[in-house]
Amino acid sequence: MIVDSNNEQYLRGLLKSTYKPSLPSIEFKERLLAHLMDEVANFSFHQPLWKQPKLWVPIISACALGATGYGIWLSFNFVPTLLPLAVYLK
Repeated sequence: MIVDSNNEQYLRGLLKSTYKPSLPSIEFKERLLAHLMDEVANFSFHQPLWKQPKLWVPIISACALGATGYGIWLSFNFVPTLLPLAVYLK
């Protein structure tokens, strides 16, 4: 398909003449600025830890995996040392 650049320019000119840009009213700008200022004032930059799941979920996951791994290591290394004791207690 061959595109004629004159045809594209003609269509652009038609669109520009049909759809004129509109400017927002001064009242709208003032309300938008007031709303934006309220949002910025209410936003806390230092949120507590429980409101930051991207931070505490990996920490809790790492702790749980560490405790599980330690429990497995302990069962392989500490329990066999108790077995000879159980033999002597019989």
